[in-house]
Amino acid sequence: MKRHPIPGTDLHLSTFCCGLGDLFTVGETDASDKLLDTYVEAGGNFFDTAHMYCHWLPGGNGLSEISIGDYVRRRGLKDVIIATKGGCGSNWRYRKVVDDLFSPGRLIADIDDSLARLETDTISLYYMHRDDPRVPVSEIMDTLHAEIRRGRLRYIAASNWRFERLAEANAYARSKNLQPFVLAEMNWSLAAHKSRFGLNTPGQVDWYRQTRLPVAPYSPTAQGFFTGTATESEKAFGTPENNARRERVAALAGKSGATPTQIALAWLLNHPFPVFPIIGTSNPDRLTDALGAEQVTLTEQELAWLEGH
Repeated sequence: MKRHPIPGTDLHLSTFCCGLGDLFTVGETDASDKLLDTYVEAGGNFFDTAHMYCHWLPGGNGLSEISIGDYVRRRGLKDVIIATKGGCGSNWRYRKVVDDLFSPGRLIADIDDSLARLETDTISLYYMHRDDPRVPVSEIMDTLHAEIRRGRLRYIAASNWRFERLAEANAYARSKNLQPFVLAEMNWSLAAHKSRFGLNTPGQVDWYRQTRLPVAPYSPTAQGFFTGTATESEKAFGTPENNARRERVAALAGKSGATPTQIALAWLLNHPFPVFPIIGTSNPDRLTDALGAEQVTLTEQELAWLEGH
């Protein structure tokens, strides 16, 4: 896997990010180790976790951060980036601070917990997991930069933020000579979500083309929609437009020798700004299939045809 620099940082991230949302199971490491070994052996160095991942499992609160930190130490890995997130909905297993997700106390508590679980002094890449438009971006950025000055965070990013708020936050950071958000995570794939949630929202992609801010899309294969076998994905992505795109993906896959998953991921990788698809699977064979998308080249005509233009 290739490594790509993130502008304004010293980070070099592998083309694909390893998503850890549902990977770990309490008391079980063999299956997750096999998947993570496959990713690392392919050249991967970019892991995506969060403060709240696995909280829905019995005894799972903090499990994702604890487990990836443990894996990295057991394998003696040095050149890896573990990105984690804070500022999301509270649940009954959260440490209680205040109800406001974006209060300094809440964010600092989330960072405290993540540092302890990862057993590190500094988080290389820290996302705001959600946004709350009621809170001025100045308050959020000032809190995050206080943590950067303390040495507990290196770089910051935003997850599930609209481009208008991202632009506002980064403009404020630059006006105060602070570090801007260097990456954005968003629900995005060739198939638009029925809710229009994510980067498929009109205007979003155009803004990223203009700013060239890197994007790490989650659900980049629309939860397996393009394989035609993932029935659950039909609920979120089964529209006439998406069905037509799936047919074109299948046709191009048949002609090129690539798999439908690889074609869908190659569409993302061929955008004119850095894109790091987050691959979330527990199946090493599916992971290997996805990673093969890096070798697929699409022409401008094929990219436009896949979109129906």
